[in-house]
Amino acid sequence: MRSLFLVIVLASSALAQSTSRAPVIGAGGFVSPFPLSVAPGQVVTLFLQNFGDALPSDITAVFHQNADIPMPVLDVRGICSGPISACAATVRGVTVQVPYGIQTFCPLCANPLLLTSTITVSVKGVPSTPLGVQPLADQVHFLTQCDVIVATTSINSTVGGLPCPPVITHADGTPVNFSRPAKSGEELVAYATGLGEINPTPAASPTRTVFGIDFNFRPNALATKPAANAPAPVYTGATAGFVGLYQINFTVPPIPADLAPCVDPATIVAGGNVVQSNLTVSVGSNFSFDGAGICVQ
Repeated sequence: MRSLFLVIVLASSALAQSTSRAPVIGAGGFVSPFPLSVAPGQVVTLFLQNFGDALPSDITAVFHQNADIPMPVLDVRGICSGPISACAATVRGVTVQVPYGIQTFCPLCANPLLLTSTITVSVKGVPSTPLGVQPLADQVHFLTQCDVIVATTSINSTVGGLPCPPVITHADGTPVNFSRPAKSGEELVAYATGLGEINPTPAASPTRTVFGIDFNFRPNALATKPAANAPAPVYTGATAGFVGLYQINFTVPPIPADLAPCVDPATIVAGGNVVQSNLTVSVGSNFSFDGAGICVQ
């Protein structure tokens, strides 16, 4: 993971063509609909139409709240809106980082009202229509191998049979998968985005939010929101030297004796009802949660 520069995620929303000359933000983030929920420090990709012949250096972005805060533009790339063989040149994925220190929605605060928050992206000085966003304390997203990774990376691309396998590694950096399942008592590292504000210290940069963790040993289980009294992971915080990347360190709990093992991915047939993961790890807070299925021994 040391060569990872940043992590971005593409939304699956389709974009309609626009005839206006001004750039148009058609979609962004992990999910629709709008307003787009974002967290401080989150790296997010916005899909921009009417890009024209602009160069990446012609693109700027601004976060508008109680002030106009420039947003770093980390990456600009073409996006395919049809078959891979017909990559559309009219849509660009513009990856930006949400500023730290923005005001987020706080329903339990004395003044829970939030100032209007928007993002605009300008092409050659022409701004887009403002995109309304909802700033929250966190927007947890476990990084997967289906997410787009910019620059070179040493992440092992072995999928282990899972669709969009999570980027969860052993202590030596090798991925947790069918051939190398995790063991009870082992500390693993999950990589994520959207964990919000951090408190930098000389030794680490832990998140301000205290997240809960949930372990579900049902085969192929979906993510579940941790209970209010759930224990916290060993560590949640920024990964040193990487833009917008967080890590979640956790210890694998005792494994049930009768737990069904993951099957060999090479034996899986289309539509087969088999055990592709036998432990789902979920991490979350009051505002968001996400999870990932892994194989344990």
